[in-house]
Amino acid sequence: MKWNKSLLNIPEEAGERVVQRESIVPTARQMEAFMAPERYILYGGAMGGGKTTWLCQYAIELSLRYPGNMGYLCRHELRSFKRTTLVRLEELLPWELVIQHHKTDNFIKFHNESTIYYGGLGDDQRQIDRLKSLELGWFGIDQAEETTEKFFFMLGTRLRLKTEKGLRYKGLLTANPDPGWLKARFIDQQLPDHAFIPALPRDNPHLPKDYEDKIRDMDIPEELKRAWLEGDWDAITSTQTVYQAIEVMKAMEREVEVSDDDDEVFGLDVAEYGGDETVLTKRKGLKFDIVGAWRMQDPMESVGKVVRALGFNRKTQINVDAIGTGSGVYYRLKELGYNARPIKGSASPSRENQERFKNYRAELHWNLRAMLPYVSLPKDPDLRAQLCSIKYRVLSSGIIIIESKEEMRRRGLPSPDRADAIIYAAAPPEQRDDESLVWYAGLEGSQAKSKEKKTPKKKMPWERKKEPQRSANMKRKDWEDDDEGKVYIQGL
Repeated sequence: MKWNKSLLNIPEEAGERVVQRESIVPTARQMEAFMAPERYILYGGAMGGGKTTWLCQYAIELSLRYPGNMGYLCRHELRSFKRTTLVRLEELLPWELVIQHHKTDNFIKFHNESTIYYGGLGDDQRQIDRLKSLELGWFGIDQAEETTEKFFFMLGTRLRLKTEKGLRYKGLLTANPDPGWLKARFIDQQLPDHAFIPALPRDNPHLPKDYEDKIRDMDIPEELKRAWLEGDWDAITSTQTVYQAIEVMKAMEREVEVSDDDDEVFGLDVAEYGGDETVLTKRKGLKFDIVGAWRMQDPMESVGKVVRALGFNRKTQINVDAIGTGSGVYYRLKELGYNARPIKGSASPSRENQERFKNYRAELHWNLRAMLPYVSLPKDPDLRAQLCSIKYRVLSSGIIIIESKEEMRRRGLPSPDRADAIIYAAAPPEQRDDESLVWYAGLEGSQAKSKEKKTPKKKMPWERKKEPQRSANMKRKDWEDDDEGKVYIQGL
């Protein structure tokens, strides 16, 4: 069976051209999801099951079958939607039946007055504001594991559009296995008007023959392979700690040598709440120290303490938490002539890592995680506790998310101010090239030499290439021309 004019209710005069242009044969699973009578349908599981194609084609079908219909097609982030879902939608659209595609206001209008609005949920406030006044006949969320249940509820309340011929209200979702709200709602429970249709790569005859073999050969955690290939929703645990306790303890016991030639960088995390600390750290080569930690509300007092610590050395870089209260500290230090650099954890990761990390904070933590086997950390019990308590999640797409300070507070933990000040001091240089995605601070200049016996760094799950052999005192110039070394140093 094909997506044809009878299925889509396409007028005779345009139907033949559309069918000739698109010859899409739905898989048995896709047809099962298409025919499911429930209002809310989750189609997903493994990667390669044709989820996005199903979602886009279903959106087109609902638009053409019911004149005057209105729907919202989205992902959690608008930029991700435009790179993926929108591309597939444009490939599938019967353009002969489209009378307008407004790329500024993000909507597609058909000849029968049906409209597909599209956008984001978490980063597209303009569309969210628009949705509050719209009445919808359907909505579709691609990669729904990326978003939260509150957006699902919000979109569900908009399913109240009325048309002359009636409507088939639908809430359509696609997802890869994830331990969050989708599993609880669609798999662990049998809620009325909810259906889960599993999608597996073996059900999709359009995939390359070696698709599954290539995923099995990928250097990723086994639980991700089970999730991506078998659609195992129990394979992925909800959270894991960013730093292993044993590695943190080794770093605190490790002694490294530094020289006057090694670069020196300060990191400053500015307190937002009365019980939080403002923490100043310093990195000299591969050696980290906590210069000071204090609790006070007046940001100008913090500026004074920083100035006393830096003295007249205005050229030394200081990376400052520049969100909220920290922005005032940053601007005052710049005004005084210090080499202050703003750090915003909520900002996008570096261009090369946008498919790997949720935000810059996640990238910075992963940078320190990669450095940990080589650095010396201060023997500070609060720092150790903070580093060992920070958790992360890996989305089925491979995106790494670090839990926020607010999430840690909900778990009854204090703000990780000392840990944040450390990752700021370890932050890569502001002008990053392709060879410094995850930058091993201190490797240029005089190499810090560990007094403990070095062992090769354990291969990280997300490294895409094999770990090269290198000596503990190898300098940056020694691996710059080594392609394998670049990947290893980058931590990819």
